Amino acid sequence: MIYEPEHLKDRKAMYEKREKWLVRFVFSAWALLLFIYVNIAISHVKSTLGFLGIIIGGMVIITVIYFFTMFLILMRRGNQFKKTNNSIVKEFHESKNGELFLERLLAIDTAPKDMNDEMTWYLNIATAFNALGKQNECITLFKQLEEVATGKDKEYIQNSIQLIQEQLEKI
Repeated sequence: MIYEPEHLKDRKAMYEKREKWLVRFVFSAWALLLFIYVNIAISHVKSTLGFLGIIIGGMVIITVIYFFTMFLILMRRGNQFKKTNNSIVKEFHESKNGELFLERLLAIDTAPKDMNDEMTWYLNIATAFNALGKQNECITLFKQLEEVATGKDKEYIQNSIQLIQEQLEKI
């Protein structure tokens, strides 16, 4: 991956645009699937009760199966990056070697699939900077991350900045 924290706002906009496109695609495919089912099943319906059973029941079953399948697919889409990142973090916790941690983070060859994974990667880089004693770089990165963070991430980043500033004052 490429370390470019100055482009985080652009990356966030790109991920948001991609998410909107993905949602539109998933719902369009669902609507198309239901349309095809109704057109095939309508010829087999002979009564009102049959309509309720075949058409409505089939639509419910298709909807449940479709969204369960999409949920599983979407949950696994960033899996390779998360596995790689987690193994690097685990190795860092065992060795406490900040230089190796930073080197391995920058050498990750799989790209994150969403903004949460990207934020996690940059937070890990900030941790590596702090472990290497580069508190100023760490604070700078945290401030760049704070601009795009939301909710608990923003609170975590603000607390981390305070903690590192306190460490700098003690030195």
